[in-house]
Amino acid sequence: MSTCKYCSTPLDQFTLRAAADMQEKVNSACNEASNIRNYAGAMWVLFLVRLIPLGFIALGGLIGMLGMFLIVPVRLVIWLIRYGAIKTGDADFRKARYNIGVAALLWLPAAVLLALNVLALIGMGLK
Repeated sequence: MSTCKYCSTPLDQFTLRAAADMQEKVNSACNEASNIRNYAGAMWVLFLVRLIPLGFIALGGLIGMLGMFLIVPVRLVIWLIRYGAIKTGDADFRKARYNIGVAALLWLPAAVLLALNVLALIGMGLK
């Protein structure tokens, strides 16, 4: 058993390892949550790029938007499976949960818009 070099308190290696592992998990959760939120925001930027009246740019925006539309919910589910059960009072982890909520709220209107577009296209084909 080692001791703290500042206060000479005994340090248990098992407890230290568990704390370090938890901090590593929290850091990873925060990083991934931030990335997922950025993907959801990029999806809307690509939606706007899609409206530029140049064919190749609009096509790139459409492909990028659809890619992000598919990636965001998959990453949300993976994040919830990996990190959803973590119990910690860490402020950064609370922000990570907030970022996941923001990403979900950014994705939901895109799902509704896509569904409406598909229904409109189907309706046009039936006439």
